[in-house]
Amino acid sequence: MAEGQVLSAFVREQVGSLPQGRFMVSYVTLSSSIDSMYGRDGESKTLSSNFNQNVTFQKITQEEPVRGNQLAGLFLSNGVSLADSAGSLSGAITGNVTGKIPVIGYGITDDLGLYVSVPVLNFKVQARYRFDPSGTTAGLISQLQASDQASVAAEVNAALNTSLESKLYQAGLKWDPNLNRDYIGDAQIILMKVLKTEASDSMKQSIQPVLTLPTASDQDIHDLYGLKAGDRRWGLGVKYALQRPLPANLQLNFGLSGTYLFANTQARRLPKDQSDELNEDLDPSVSVSGGTKLQSQVQLRYPFPRWVGLNVGMIYQKRWAESLNGNLFQPEQYALASARSSYDLLSSYASIDINSIQSFLEGNFVFPALAELGVGLPLRGQNAIAEPVFELQGTMFF
Repeated sequence: MAEGQVLSAFVREQVGSLPQGRFMVSYVTLSSSIDSMYGRDGESKTLSSNFNQNVTFQKITQEEPVRGNQLAGLFLSNGVSLADSAGSLSGAITGNVTGKIPVIGYGITDDLGLYVSVPVLNFKVQARYRFDPSGTTAGLISQLQASDQASVAAEVNAALNTSLESKLYQAGLKWDPNLNRDYIGDAQIILMKVLKTEASDSMKQSIQPVLTLPTASDQDIHDLYGLKAGDRRWGLGVKYALQRPLPANLQLNFGLSGTYLFANTQARRLPKDQSDELNEDLDPSVSVSGGTKLQSQVQLRYPFPRWVGLNVGMIYQKRWAESLNGNLFQPEQYALASARSSYDLLSSYASIDINSIQSFLEGNFVFPALAELGVGLPLRGQNAIAEPVFELQGTMFF
């Protein structure tokens, strides 16, 4: 799977802090299929396409380090060219991801608040594959059986039909055909400072320093899917948010944030070459340079009536490639892995929100709360999930 695994998630910008001494509890849930992803070339493709490939007799001999020469001799002695196709692998990978992001906030002063969040992602993946033998392979099996080599024919047939498992085993990769696993993400501590403005100025602004903690579940480096919910690295960032009214009762919300992830050493999978989608080589000690992530979003909100809001917006997420270095494999492999560490995603978003704060202040509702239901639609990207994301957020104040 792609290194980024970034989703088209969207949390509406709201400029304002809690009153001093007040608490906020927010809970965001999201759900998306992971059947399709934007590849490194920007094209949307199914995850199954990484399994689909033509298998030549030459490829079979190369991936059998012990019996490779013996198999080559068997094929050639039976009139089979190593360049011929032995058949094709076809796979089917489907699944979905659900996320839960609790957020707790506290008003230090009327214009300064502290917020803490920890995401948890659950991945469910179902994977199947099959090998369809070519006419040449069928002829070879028949020829071996006719020449009283039935045991050899059975062995060749079994090897072809388990070729993917053998390849994964040799690379030290585990393949769970029915994976269902939770992954904890990196916690964030956010300090929101609402900037003071003139009394007549209806525009609101805030600055939010962000500290990212390396709390993410340690990635299972032997897992074929390479799933994770965070970088497991320290990070520092800052976010600017703006909110201002527009004509026709519209409201503009804008946000821009950047995060720097500090360098560290991690176990990483490296591709053998440009065509290696499984990242077969494992280096347990790769030096990863510092990395930078950017996110910007803009949104228009229309209240109709005043306690219901209709929202449309766009969000852009980008991560620049990091430099990976090590001594266990060829420098070209680290360069390839470095190039695959970037991602970007442009998405549109639409939602409806319900706000009971004004009704609470007027004595018509028992407690102040917000709820929002929306969908994010990816437009283009690289190394990112290319499926719609459904999101529900609820917030209560105490």
